[in-house]
Amino acid sequence: MIRDKLDNFHLEDVRSEVHPSVFFKHENYDLFILRLPQSEDGKILQMSNAFVVTDDSYYYFDKSKDLFVDLKNIKGFYRFLDKKIDTVLKIILDNFNSIEAIEDKFYDGKSIKDFNQQWFAYKTDIVRINRVLFKAVQTMSDLILNYKHEEEYLERNFEDIEEHLQRAYRNSGLLLEKLDALYNFNLTQTNESMNQTVYVLTLLSGIFLPLNLIVGFFGMNTTSLPFTVGDGGTYKVVWLLISIGVIASIVTYMFKRK
Repeated sequence: MIRDKLDNFHLEDVRSEVHPSVFFKHENYDLFILRLPQSEDGKILQMSNAFVVTDDSYYYFDKSKDLFVDLKNIKGFYRFLDKKIDTVLKIILDNFNSIEAIEDKFYDGKSIKDFNQQWFAYKTDIVRINRVLFKAVQTMSDLILNYKHEEEYLERNFEDIEEHLQRAYRNSGLLLEKLDALYNFNLTQTNESMNQTVYVLTLLSGIFLPLNLIVGFFGMNTTSLPFTVGDGGTYKVVWLLISIGVIASIVTYMFKRK
């Protein structure tokens, strides 16, 4: 039984759900653990897939049942890995489409609700995917290199799996670049909006500060204020405020043109 052949430490590695990707040769078997992203209930998890290769067969360890599944031959081994890596490519493609949808909204000038929260969630998932795939690509290369000398084995049959894994890794890096570009674009838009707000407030301050000064002057409870003696003092002050407001607006407009 394959379980009896395994070293106890290797059996613990096989059962671990978070063990990193690794390829190890033992005198009685080869241990191959490939940690890959997996989607469950909309969440991205990093799951370890453990394989044991002997002279007789190829085995996959089913963690949910705590038993080894005999994949029979290299074709069964290939199909199992190919299905797992195709799932990784689908996860990358789904994230790619979602991030492109956000990108298109930016280009169309549409507002994006809770952008920072969405961006952080995508960034966290893609960084983890990229990190896990980097190690997975190295481990797959070690596996193929180890069996390179054997006829009709991994070098010939598994090159496409290695290419798919490398493509998934490259695309995850591209997604990280897209996310960084989106963040910078959003930051630029936010800063531009703040600059426009500050600019408008500055213009309004240039108009109303002189008016506040005049109102404050005539609001003092002192004697000998202008226009306090005779009729029409209030109207004169109002016309004075209007005149100063017009002059301030003209001066502000001239500065704006320059």
